[in-house]
Amino acid sequence: MKNFFLILFCLLMSCGGTQHVSDPNTELTVAYDGVVEIRSGGAYIDLHTLKILLEDKSKDQYFIFSDDMCSGCTFLKQKLRERKWIDKVNLLNLDDKFVQELAGLMRVKVLPTMVVEKKGGKGAIFLEGPTEIMMHLARKL
Repeated sequence: MKNFFLILFCLLMSCGGTQHVSDPNTELTVAYDGVVEIRSGGAYIDLHTLKILLEDKSKDQYFIFSDDMCSGCTFLKQKLRERKWIDKVNLLNLDDKFVQELAGLMRVKVLPTMVVEKKGGKGAIFLEGPTEIMMHLARKL
């Protein structure tokens, strides 16, 4: 019996899978050995999706650096949902390590900040604050 518990303990400790639920009402993230395998629900995109979107040069891409603890970000997300624009933008969660590194490289200092990657790789536009972002989207969408 003692060996059974020892074997069970070793098996449980060797399994590298962890499940992380950042917000039980919106997002489920499952990672194995630090690699995200499943991410469902939630408004934020992951690194894999970001790479795919950046490869698509056929249209303008809208990326918004955001955080759940930011009141301006919460207000912006609410307004995007009201106008049914939430599916036309890509939200990046500042709680994700890759987003923190990207924000540092891009010198993002204000939340929310939207980066518009122009179609055809013709550069990017940076917009700061919910008002400026909503005004730009109203003209473009």
